[in-house]
Amino acid sequence: MKRNLIKRSLILASLLLSLGLLATRCGGKGDKQIPEPVVTDNSRVEIPPPVVPVPNHNVKPLDLGIAQSFAAMAYSSIISDPTSTIRGKVGLKPGTRSLIALDAKTEVEGGSDNIYSGDDLGDKAVYLTLAREDLISAYREAAARPTDKDKVEAFQGNIGAKILPPGIYKWSNGLIVDSDVTLEGNKKDVWIFQITGDVVVASGVRFKLLDGARPGNIYWQVSGKVTLEANTKVPGTIMSQLTFEMKNSAKLTGRALVKNGKLLMNQNTIEVPN
Repeated sequence: MKRNLIKRSLILASLLLSLGLLATRCGGKGDKQIPEPVVTDNSRVEIPPPVVPVPNHNVKPLDLGIAQSFAAMAYSSIISDPTSTIRGKVGLKPGTRSLIALDAKTEVEGGSDNIYSGDDLGDKAVYLTLAREDLISAYREAAARPTDKDKVEAFQGNIGAKILPPGIYKWSNGLIVDSDVTLEGNKKDVWIFQITGDVVVASGVRFKLLDGARPGNIYWQVSGKVTLEANTKVPGTIMSQLTFEMKNSAKLTGRALVKNGKLLMNQNTIEVPN
């Protein structure tokens, strides 16, 4: 009897030991760690450093033709809340003179003689027609210029706090300017900004021009809307496909030329550059 009991105990112990060994060999999660995958150098994704635009000193200015003499031009209407200053000609076509809503205190350099509208006759009508044709031509030329490869989608479409050397830039999803920008180049250098979408310049933003950079050599070709928020100071000829809005006390040293929309002003200054 005692011998049988000992025999059974040995069989049971052997069985338990066998089960324990089986559990270990089956790779229980608590007994064996899963090895970490080995990442080889060939499989690593290298993130390239951001492209820093370099100066292109070979860009030629756009030919604005007769449109060069206009500080403000629009398609459907021009509206100014008191009181703005426009140093240069004002034109609206095909909109008529009744759609140019400038308050009595808004100053237009040269007075009413420098305001042109779609219902003018004679020489003024011819002059405005040619100016609008030249605007359309300049807009198309700006859009067609070959873009510098290092300036395509520069800074992911937000140029706030950046230094931009001369050249031809392109953005496909609009442009945001949320802080001051520096344009650095000599007096002959040219900047052309090709923008598909809208442009928004945030309140209080200033553009700083260094080393001789000139507002007359800066061009914006915008397929959407342009908004200059309050107290901004922006240089260049801005050619907008759609509505161009300048909010309270925004200043443009250049031209607001609206191809197919309206121009909205609110106590602004637009001054044609020398």
